[in-house]
Amino acid sequence: MIGGVFGGVFGILDRYLIREVAVPFLLGVMGLTAVFLINQLVRLSDLFVGRGLSLAAVGKLLWVLLPPFLLVTLPAACLLAGIVAFSRLSADSEFVALKSTGVSFLRLMGPVALFSAAVAAAALAVGVTTEPWGKGKLKDMALRTLEAQAGVAVVPGSFNDLFGDVVVYAEEAGPGHGLANIFISDERDPERPLLVTAREGSLARTPEQGMVGLRLKDGEIYRTGTGAGETVVQRVRFGEYDLKLTIRRAGGPAFTDVGQIRDEIARRRAAGEPVARLLRNWMDSTRNYTFPAAAFLFGILGPALGLTAVRSGRMGGFAAGVALIVVYYVLMTVGTALVVGDRLPVAAGAWLPNGVALVATVWVVLRAQRDRPLLPRIPGLKP
Repeated sequence: MIGGVFGGVFGILDRYLIREVAVPFLLGVMGLTAVFLINQLVRLSDLFVGRGLSLAAVGKLLWVLLPPFLLVTLPAACLLAGIVAFSRLSADSEFVALKSTGVSFLRLMGPVALFSAAVAAAALAVGVTTEPWGKGKLKDMALRTLEAQAGVAVVPGSFNDLFGDVVVYAEEAGPGHGLANIFISDERDPERPLLVTAREGSLARTPEQGMVGLRLKDGEIYRTGTGAGETVVQRVRFGEYDLKLTIRRAGGPAFTDVGQIRDEIARRRAAGEPVARLLRNWMDSTRNYTFPAAAFLFGILGPALGLTAVRSGRMGGFAAGVALIVVYYVLMTVGTALVVGDRLPVAAGAWLPNGVALVATVWVVLRAQRDRPLLPRIPGLKP
């Protein structure tokens, strides 16, 4: 058993501390993941209720979305679990009792560090295996769903660019897979682009793989051309008009490792081509390692913040923990923007939030070990 690592009476203490941390950790993972999934469920509910997506398909989409959400929620749950557990120890004077027997704060951190390392290992496993699988599976499911249930291909009220060089806009949905007040920009032939408007239309599955049929009614086609040395716009009215739309798949080659992404970035830079999307993909791949590291750091930081909750008043551990989570994700967003804008190396942008978390962890742990409040007291200010 884990608690037997230290042996003797402290084995009981180890098991007790791990249990105290594990319960709020599991609740935190379930709660935070549920929040993310509910947000996605609200979006998917429109596909289920209004666009004909089956309940089984919605369930599969939520299932493949789970790994990326777990990767995000594990560090936050680790931090909040340590805060909750050690805040209770401090509030119930259990920490004072342990200190009176010669048990230091760093001694209590032994089983917590072991638990945090286990969570970090689980997050790493999710990051390098399950999360990439989820992304690939999600793309495959999306394409299969569009092919099998054409009604979900066009979302009313927005410009839909799932069809490559054909952009479809429908003002509102009609009965079944119907659409109303449709506008289409077709640039598959750059020399003769089309603008199509229709009063109504309907989407249908086609025998061809990767394609969706769109039957339009009561509309007009505008086509540009040249005649007598000047541009001519041709206008054709129709009662019915059928379009076959090719579902756009992820463009460009699939890169399986960071080395391939780096080589492709170097090639595109030499050719003067944009690299923003590749830099973002590189950042996403690096986060499969930065999130597990954050889970370990937050697992160490949480208990130290929890012990300061009683002594620090309004700047208690829980409030500081929530603030640190917000700061972490703000730094992650800023780092991504700087990397994608080619203003910061990928490694620096990806590990910037963890660097700040490491500094905060060392600071707070040292303050907790010396039994001092989270922030030094400023002379002249009342506590």
